[in-house]
Amino acid sequence: MPLLPSFTPLRHRPVLAIWLAQLLSVTGDRFFALAVMWLALQRSGPMTMGLVAIAESVPYIAIGAVGHPIVSRFVSFRRLAGVDAVRAGLTVLLPFAWMEAGTPAMLAVVAALGVLGAVFDPALSALVPELVDEPQRPVLVALMDLTARLARIGGPALVGVLLAVAPMTALFVADAATFAVSTVALALLGRTVLVVRAQTTSGPPEPAPSRPRARLLLRENPALSVAFVVQGAGFFLNALPGIGLPVLLAHQLGAGPALYGAVMTATGIAALAGNLVTSRLPSGRFPTRFCAAWTAVGILQMATGAAGSVAGVVVCATLTGLANPVVGISMGTHLAGFAPAARLRLLAINHLVMRGAGTVGMAVIPSLLGTHPARGFVLGGAALTLVAGTGAVLAPASTRRMWVRVAERPGTNVSTTTRS
Repeated sequence: MPLLPSFTPLRHRPVLAIWLAQLLSVTGDRFFALAVMWLALQRSGPMTMGLVAIAESVPYIAIGAVGHPIVSRFVSFRRLAGVDAVRAGLTVLLPFAWMEAGTPAMLAVVAALGVLGAVFDPALSALVPELVDEPQRPVLVALMDLTARLARIGGPALVGVLLAVAPMTALFVADAATFAVSTVALALLGRTVLVVRAQTTSGPPEPAPSRPRARLLLRENPALSVAFVVQGAGFFLNALPGIGLPVLLAHQLGAGPALYGAVMTATGIAALAGNLVTSRLPSGRFPTRFCAAWTAVGILQMATGAAGSVAGVVVCATLTGLANPVVGISMGTHLAGFAPAARLRLLAINHLVMRGAGTVGMAVIPSLLGTHPARGFVLGGAALTLVAGTGAVLAPASTRRMWVRVAERPGTNVSTTTRS
């Protein structure tokens, strides 16, 4: 079996256009994240860095919880082009608003960008699978995941090159330029591609509701409900490597920032390799592979805490990088198999889970780490292993019980039930 992914969908011009635009956009996001956090640290201190993260994440949580009617209005490439045009303008405006009106104005712009991102991300993810036939959707999901892996490696290098010849504020302009390119690509797609609007417009009754209720979807898909619980635990505990790893390297292993950068680079390269391998694997029954990947991450977190050496930490971080794409591709492929309206709703829930759990983790985990980060890795990894392992056991059983209930109720609509 070849290890390189299939790039067949990229032969389709609309897919190639959106893939290249997203690659630029997520690379620009790396520019923005570094620039806004660095300037926040320089001008206002560490507290403002936390406020920036909260200001960006809260809109994802709020819109994921109650904003589905808003998101459903933007399920078209042309409307998403308008969203990216506004994001380009706000990104350029941010450093000037910061200089003229201070930190509150900067946080307001970041929050506005968060709102636009919370609308854009699930809407685009709901639209992209419609660009290809159903058999090609798993490959397309892996290709879209690949953009994030490439940006994670190339983004910091491009930042270094740009900062060698331009001030920090140039990163905002570069990010705005990527939004502008995305705007053009989306506008052209809106003209040339027949957009499936995810069944969100009013019309005659259909087998699937135009705006499916989250509770109904989760009840009809118990395996997915279990997967969201595991996802929440995983993103909550992802604060361990994000916050705890530099503390572990510096305080307990005596390593400096250069080594931390090397560990992050190794993790990024491993994640790229993990994407290339995962994209060629046959689809497994969801969420077995998904939960297994999170279980592996938990075990590796425990091993990181118990490693006791820099070499051991590097090995664990590299293996974690290999496992991470399995999580994203497994979930993305499963959600791509739903009907458009259900897909949009479930994508919004997924963003809510990831952002909500991640934000809480960033707030809580530092206090739990204290002066013993190694112990925090061991305990956190054990908790994640327990949750993910339990999920792998419970999901098939809950699915079987659901099918028994469906079989006992003839005429029940099962069009959105769990799929392999």
